[in-house]
Amino acid sequence: MTSGRKQKKMNQKYIWLVTIVLCISLFGLILVQIKYYQSASKLKEEQFSLTVSKALDQVVSKLEHDEEMQMILKGNGSNHSNIAGHSELASGSSTISFTMDQKHDKAILSISHENKNINIDEGSLNGGLTKFQEQFNKALASSGNYGEFANKLKNANLKLSERVDLKSLPTLIEQKLRDNGIKLNFEYAVKVNGIKFETASKNYFRNPSVEKYTKPLFPNDLYFARKNILHVYFPGQQKHMIQYTMLFPSFILTLILILCSAFTIFIIFRQKKLSKIKNDFINNMTHEFKTPISTISLASQMLKDNSVETTQSFIDHIAKIINDESKRLTYQVEKVLQMAVFNEARMKLKLKPISVHKIIQNLLPNFTIRVEDRNGNMYQNLDASQDVIMADEVHVSNIISNLLDNAIKYCKDNPEISISTRNKDKGIVISITDNGIGISKEDQKMVFERFFRVHTGNVHNVKGFGLGLSYVKKVVDAHNGEVNVDSVLEKGSKFEVYLPLKK
Repeated sequence: MTSGRKQKKMNQKYIWLVTIVLCISLFGLILVQIKYYQSASKLKEEQFSLTVSKALDQVVSKLEHDEEMQMILKGNGSNHSNIAGHSELASGSSTISFTMDQKHDKAILSISHENKNINIDEGSLNGGLTKFQEQFNKALASSGNYGEFANKLKNANLKLSERVDLKSLPTLIEQKLRDNGIKLNFEYAVKVNGIKFETASKNYFRNPSVEKYTKPLFPNDLYFARKNILHVYFPGQQKHMIQYTMLFPSFILTLILILCSAFTIFIIFRQKKLSKIKNDFINNMTHEFKTPISTISLASQMLKDNSVETTQSFIDHIAKIINDESKRLTYQVEKVLQMAVFNEARMKLKLKPISVHKIIQNLLPNFTIRVEDRNGNMYQNLDASQDVIMADEVHVSNIISNLLDNAIKYCKDNPEISISTRNKDKGIVISITDNGIGISKEDQKMVFERFFRVHTGNVHNVKGFGLGLSYVKKVVDAHNGEVNVDSVLEKGSKFEVYLPLKK
């Protein structure tokens, strides 16, 4: 027995170990997949950002190139400022004039900007306009082309609509995006100096929180020029980022693996529980068979013992014992064989109209004697107005007998048992209530399983194989009925059998 218990504990330990390892492996697999998709999604997002940035750079370059071509065609890029003397340009609130001193090889720039007059020569500039002087000196040193520089000054404060065809801007953006393999719908806007929107697409403001890609238009403008910033975003970017072609198959395969693993674990524990139930069944069956066999063996030995006086009354007594124990053995064997037959084929029912009340009244006298023998009480409340059903009389009698027998067996002291009937949903409900030991919530789920017996502290204190309630369930199902149990530990149980009435 000790080695058997150790083996049982070892098996249970290995089952739990395999279960834990399997759960950890599945959890690790899910984490690895999540990390993989996060990394893949991040990489794809970075690639997408680089591609968008490249496309917008091409848009900016195209706009600058078009503006330069227009300047050339108009002749604004000529070297007329190389001529000694004076040249003047006006743009908005700014007036810019150039004076070339060839004798001293020196350029003097006069600026009238926002009603302020500033005269700048090669060495007099300081403060906030230092960058302006640096740009001017750089242009002077590189080519001496004052005309080009003057045109840049002229464009400094022009509106975007005067430099770019705003109607063709979305077409240009779409073209450059498609050239770089991006075919998503987009929304765009151009913001001036970070404050005012110069232009925007129709649905641009619907998603203010969406990440936007930005590029400055005309980045080579002078430092004090209008800062036109192009903003672009893609409403369907998130869906584009998710790799559905790989995500769905992976998700389905992982789900199948989890379900199969869960089912395997469930089967393992169920088989373990069934194994325990079958072991209890074997123990009970051994006990049930051993008692009558021992009694018969003892009776036969007494008949063979020459020292015992064999009177006729003694022989009749021994014969009665052998006969009773033989019947008991036969009854137990038939119950086991009956359950074996249930596994092989569907029950063959001999259906006929029968009265449930009549069956109960025929059965009650025998059970009432057993209850009163234990100083208990049997109550009946046959309240159903219709009790005729189409059923097999023998099997229905066995259902009620099994439930009443259990009610008596599982009462510790004085049994208080009631049987009642009522009509419900074109059927009859048979209720049997007792004040027995009750059934736990966990056991209630298994109580109709074959070989299962409610634990009572000692497996042999209530005789049986754990076949009675499984038989009840089988018969009720065969009659298209239902059987339910409602029980509380140490307070009692209530079994209800529903059978449809005769149509």
